[in-house]
Order: sequence, then structure tokens, then C-alpha cells
Amino acid sequence: MDTMGDNGQVMPTLSLADIDTTKNGEPRILDLRLAEVLGFAQVRDIRKLIERHREVLERLGEVCATVAQTSRKGGRPATEFWLTKKQAVYLCTKAETERAITVTIQIVELFDAVTGSGAHPALAPVLTRADLDAIDRQARRIGLEEEGRARAALTGQALDRLRRGERIDIDTLTAGRPSAPAALPPPPSHAREERIDRAVALLRALPPELRQEGFRLMHAIKSHSEALKE
Repeated sequence: MDTMGDNGQVMPTLSLADIDTTKNGEPRILDLRLAEVLGFAQVRDIRKLIERHREVLERLGEVCATVAQTSRKGGRPATEFWLTKKQAVYLCTKAETERAITVTIQIVELFDAVTGSGAHPALAPVLTRADLDAIDRQARRIGLEEEGRARAALTGQALDRLRRGERIDIDTLTAGRPSAPAALPPPPSHAREERIDRAVALLRALPPELRQEGFRLMHAIKSHSEALKE
């Protein structure tokens, strides 16, 4: 998740999701993620910092270096570093960025929360940049699906009006999905007037976009029935 700093700039914030507990059996954080929250202009520069201080980092714990997966475009595989709590804190002190102190405190609180060695930090739930990107992709996919359903519904209504010889007014079409009325029980032997009253009541209960068509259909059936009687 990103937060807004005092100067109006977007400031990335760490969350528990940034701490990986599967690397060498202890909690660690990815070097590029640490560089991002520290405010490095070029996040890969943190790897130069790691190499300059590697001897000290190794005294603080095993330096976990892995080969990062390359993108679909290919390219030269890069070495990424997964840092322990002590290593991350040490690099914060050497980063000399404006956010170093803030990130140092976050690192301590998050690692303590993961290991249970300290009280859980009172942090608001946050989403990582990867989470937000995934949400954006899902929202776009859902939006495309909804757009497709709406287009199909509007097209169907327009064709229906053409088949009835009516003028198409796009503004009056709706892509809503009105709930179908409950199935009617077998009609009892009521008088004709009572059946008409029941039909009118059911039509009035329909959504506005269907009500007018329902009344028009009822009048057409009535006219047709009277014509057959004649």
C-alpha cells in the first residue's frame, strides 16, 4: 500500500505480506522491496550497497542470494537478495535516505510480529503494489464481462423493437436484469373481470422497462380475442 507524505509525494509502506517466511527457514524481505520503501531512485542500486557491505551482512547472518526469474522478454538473470531483520536494519542505516528511520521502525515491528517476539504492531491493513495490480486486472476483467452482457442485452432489446416495427430509442433501453416474476399457479375459475384485475396487478409489479410492453401485449391479446369472437 502507498501513503501520502508531508510533501504530497506517494510513499510506499511495508506490510506483513512483504515478509517471506519460506526463505532459509526464517523471515526475510526482498532487497528490491526494501529499496522501494526506502525511496531509492533506482531500486537495483541496493544490490550495489549490499555488495559493498557484504562482509558485515554475512556476520549478521547467511546472505541468501537467489536467481530471479526472467521476464517473458528474456534477458540476463539477476541475483536477488532476501534479507533478515538484522541485515535489513543495517542496510537502512547505510541507505542515507529520508525514509531510513521510518522504514527501520517498520522492519523491526513487522519482523517481531511475524516471529511473535513482540507485540503485533498497530498497523492498518495494507495492500502491496502487487495486490493492487492484481485487483486492477480483476476489475478490468469483470468490467469487460459486464460490458459484454450489457451489450448483448441492449442489442436483444433493440432487435425486439425492430421486429415489432417500433422506433429504436437507445436511451430508453436498459441492460438491467429484472428478476423474473414468480411462476403463477394454475388459474382458478374466477370471473373474467377478476382475471383481468390479477393480470393488471402483476403487470404493475414489473419493472418500468417491462411494464409498458406488458400492457401493450395485454391490449393486443384482448383485441385479438375480441376479433376472434366477432
